[in-house]
Amino acid sequence: MKKILERLLVAFILLVLLVACGVNSSSEQDIEELTIPENPEDINGDITVWAWALEANYLEKDVLPAFKKIYPNIDVTVEHIGVDQVYQKVSAGLSSGGSGLPDVVQVENNRIQSFTTEFPDAFTNLSAIGYDKHEDKFAKAKIEGLKDKNGNVIAAPRDLGPVGVIYRVDIFEEAGVDPSKIETWDDYIEAGKKVVAHTGNYFLGTDGDGLLRIMMQQQGSYYFDNEGKLDITSEEGENAARILQEMKDNNLITFTNNWDGQVAAMKNGEVATNPGAVWWSGTMLEQMPELSGKWDMFMLPAFEKGSTRASNDGGSALAIPSESDNKVAAYVFTEFATTDIDSQIKALTNRGLFPALTAAYEEPIFSENQEYFNNEPFFQKFADTVENIPAVNHDGAELEVRSVMGSEIEAFLLEDKKAMDMLQDGEEQAIQQTGKETTE
Repeated sequence: MKKILERLLVAFILLVLLVACGVNSSSEQDIEELTIPENPEDINGDITVWAWALEANYLEKDVLPAFKKIYPNIDVTVEHIGVDQVYQKVSAGLSSGGSGLPDVVQVENNRIQSFTTEFPDAFTNLSAIGYDKHEDKFAKAKIEGLKDKNGNVIAAPRDLGPVGVIYRVDIFEEAGVDPSKIETWDDYIEAGKKVVAHTGNYFLGTDGDGLLRIMMQQQGSYYFDNEGKLDITSEEGENAARILQEMKDNNLITFTNNWDGQVAAMKNGEVATNPGAVWWSGTMLEQMPELSGKWDMFMLPAFEKGSTRASNDGGSALAIPSESDNKVAAYVFTEFATTDIDSQIKALTNRGLFPALTAAYEEPIFSENQEYFNNEPFFQKFADTVENIPAVNHDGAELEVRSVMGSEIEAFLLEDKKAMDMLQDGEEQAIQQTGKETTE
C-alpha cells in the first residue's frame, strides 16, 4: 500500500510539472504565433484599459476617437482608476495567476521592474509581436528602462519627464541674475546667493529625494548599477551631496514637506527656481495662472563645464498583462497610443503630458512661443535635452530605496545632518531593507 501511494505521489508531481511546462511553452508559442492582420478591420474584440488621471483622459478622449476610425471593430473601455489602486489591483492579479487583470495597463517606468522582479512573465513581450521596430523612435533613456533582462520591450513608452530649471523671470531680473550665464551647479549656487539676498526667501525647495536622483542620473549614475547593486555612495552621489550641502550652508534650499507644499512655495514666491520635469507646466498653468509670463526655463546646470545638462524625472508606459485574452487588439491599441504623432501632440496640448516619441518634437507646438512661459519656446527647450538623458537602472527595489532616501533628505534639511552622512546612512538602511549588495 505504501509503494502504491508513493507511485501515485510521483505520478501526481510529474503531472503537475508537465502541466506547468505545457502552460509556459504554450504561452511563449502563442506570442510567437501572433500576427497582426494587414487590414485593421479584420481585428476585433473587446479590451479593457486601466489608467489614471491625465493618462486615462488622454487614452479615452484623445486616442480612442482616432483609433476607432482605423480599428472600428475593436471596443475599448478605459477604466479611470487611482494610481495606488492600479498598482494594488495589478499586484493582486499577478499574485493570483493573472486573474482579473485588464488587457492594457498604465505603469510608471520606475514600477515596471518591481513587478517583473517578482513576476518575470507579468507582461507580454512586445518585441515578439513587432514593437521592436519602434525602438529607435524613443529616447534611449526611456526605452532601455522598459526592457527585460533579455532586451525585449515589455512596455510601450508613453510620456517622458525631461528636466530643466524652471525659474521666475521677474525675480532674476530684479536681482540682476542672467540665466544664460548659469552653466554649472557652482554658477547656480552663486546666482542663488544673489537672489536670496534680494528676496529674503529661498532659491529652491524640495519635498523628497527627487533632486538627488535627478543630479545622479545627470551624471549617468543612480541608486543602482547595471547589475542591480546599490550604488548610492558612488562618486556621482558624493558630487550631488556636495552641491546639496552648499545649498543648505548658504540657506538656498527649503524642505517643502509634500507636493502641495512645493506648489505653494512656487505660487507664493517662496522659491525662485524649481529644477524639475516639464510636466510641472500643467500644474503651473492650472494652479498659478496669475503668474503667466513670469516663468521660463534654462538647462540643468552641469557638474563640470561642458558635461551633461540633461536628466529625467517620471514618465509612464503601457503594458499588456500576459494573461490578456485579446493580445492582438491590445497590441494595436498600445502601438497606436504610443506612436501616433497627432495623439502625442494632443497629450501635450490637452493634458500637459510630454511625449516620449521623439518624432513629435518636429511638430509646430514645440517651436511655438508659449505666452505663460515668457513667450519662449518652452517645450522645445526641454525637447532639446532628451537625446542627452543618460539611461539608468530602475531596479525592482527602487521604491523602497526612494522611501529611505526621502527620509534621509528630510533629516538632512531639517536636522543637523551632513549630506555625506545622509548618503552613507541611506545606503546602510537600503541594504537592510532590500538585502541587496553594494558595488563596493
